[in-house]
Amino acid sequence: MTKKMYFCKGLRISTIHNSTNKNIKHMKKLFLLATIAISVLTISCTTSTPSKQVVVYPIDELCAQADSLIGDTVCFEGICTHICSHGGRKAFLMGSDESKIFRVEGASMGKFDAACINQLVRVTGIVRALDIAPQVIEDPAEKHGEDGQGCETEEKAIRAYYADAIEYTIVTE
Repeated sequence: MTKKMYFCKGLRISTIHNSTNKNIKHMKKLFLLATIAISVLTISCTTSTPSKQVVVYPIDELCAQADSLIGDTVCFEGICTHICSHGGRKAFLMGSDESKIFRVEGASMGKFDAACINQLVRVTGIVRALDIAPQVIEDPAEKHGEDGQGCETEEKAIRAYYADAIEYTIVTE
């Protein structure tokens, strides 16, 4: 330990210097370097990843590609031409003309709002294939049409495929 004496305007001030002062300076430099290194790593690691674009299929395209989309969760949109009035759990979306109508089942999601009719509706759902004819429905709220076997719109819908809706929205843009 060394003792240095300083004189300032006739006053004698003594300061004690030892090896801890060198350690403190060394620690300050290390801290500064560590801070810079952490800042650089943080900035370089937080580069944003490009946002995943959601593909929205028009009904015509969905109908054409339905076979390759079975089991996939997809987003699609079309004009809602009909909602089954007894249960409100089926909606029918039309593509470019009446020959392209796609059935959407909302049983797991709930009812479709009647405000969807004649509106562009975007649905996220799972594409399914009909392996067999639709089951006879015992729930009176689900039976519709004159004989309980379906309505005219259901007859026009593409019979091989449908979608289980997860969510839907009326497109206002």
